[in-house]
Amino acid sequence: MEDTPQVFISYSHDNDEHKDWVYKLACKLVDNGIETTLDQWELALGSNLPKFMEKGLTTTDRVLVICTENYIDKANDGIGGVGYEKTILTAELIQNQDSKKFIPIVRNVERQIKTPTCLAGRLYIDFSNDEAFDNSFKQLLHEIHGVPLKPKLKLGKNPFVEEDTRPVLNEDSTEFFSKRFGSAFPGVRGVEWFKEPKTAVDRLGLLLKDPIVFKNHTPIWWWRSGDLHIDNFRRVDDSTVIMDFEELNIEEIAAINPGSYYQCFVYVKVAPSKPSGLYDYSYIEESVDYWGYAREEFAIYKDKFITRAEYDDNAAVIDGSPVDLNGEAELRVRYLTPYNFIIAPHNSPINNSGFDKKRDEILNEMLQGKCEINKLVDAFMKLPKKQTY
Repeated sequence: MEDTPQVFISYSHDNDEHKDWVYKLACKLVDNGIETTLDQWELALGSNLPKFMEKGLTTTDRVLVICTENYIDKANDGIGGVGYEKTILTAELIQNQDSKKFIPIVRNVERQIKTPTCLAGRLYIDFSNDEAFDNSFKQLLHEIHGVPLKPKLKLGKNPFVEEDTRPVLNEDSTEFFSKRFGSAFPGVRGVEWFKEPKTAVDRLGLLLKDPIVFKNHTPIWWWRSGDLHIDNFRRVDDSTVIMDFEELNIEEIAAINPGSYYQCFVYVKVAPSKPSGLYDYSYIEESVDYWGYAREEFAIYKDKFITRAEYDDNAAVIDGSPVDLNGEAELRVRYLTPYNFIIAPHNSPINNSGFDKKRDEILNEMLQGKCEINKLVDAFMKLPKKQTY
């Protein structure tokens, strides 16, 4: 439909009163922005009536069919101009049975079927009650202008599905990390150490501030005997942080910016934490020999320590009695010997399975005091840029 809708009025000349009613209807349509074709102002003596009817019925956007008793009879019997228009109308409906082009307007029809047979079953507007003319006309205006009188609401949200309010990340993880690195470690080029725990925790807080989890990606990861994305970071005190489930007693960090944005990373060294007291710790020496460090897994439930096995069972023996944890226990991983790891973007060159063994060897050597961070940086610089597609 064009910006200015065009309509044609098909009606029968029942009497002067009816012709005047149709004329007034047409005038109100024009006054409300609808280009209206009506014989009373379009035709002069000698005009080609069949051509006028054909053009009006086929070229306009909508056709208003004024249904009176007389119009229905003439249309059904194929009499006169109404019968001729009915032939054209029927042909168009045969070609497109889903057409909404023809709008029946009922005017004082007493019989049960209010329209000609060719329009039976079509929704119509009843203009029989002159006192209700304004309401009927409003309905007609909305229809012609394509503005629903009672518009359908936009589909709402399922009240039983939790809305995902996380933002969307519209850049590569290396670009995101480079910006965070610049905010946390402004001006750093090469390697810079932060050996005071509080300062180190402050800087990590800037690097890992929310948001770090996005609807489409988790851009910041950490590497040590595997690789994991970082979903949560919070400060406990001036030297202790919780990173996901890891309880870390930060000793010092080094910010490394070798030159290119995608090469930035952070080295973190963790001091030993006090054991929870839940286990036999005779495994520590063996774990250090194998992994380079030792740790324990436990959980906290209402300020009480419980074992990892109890956490997994979602129940624990507390004060001598079994207690259902109801999923309220918080998992913890605590390092009992010196520990270190690397924080970098997901698409960092460090994310290279061929480098995993070498990376852990260097990190263990650093814990043992056998090498400096330059060895890690030199090995890192030999890694290729990770391709992203």
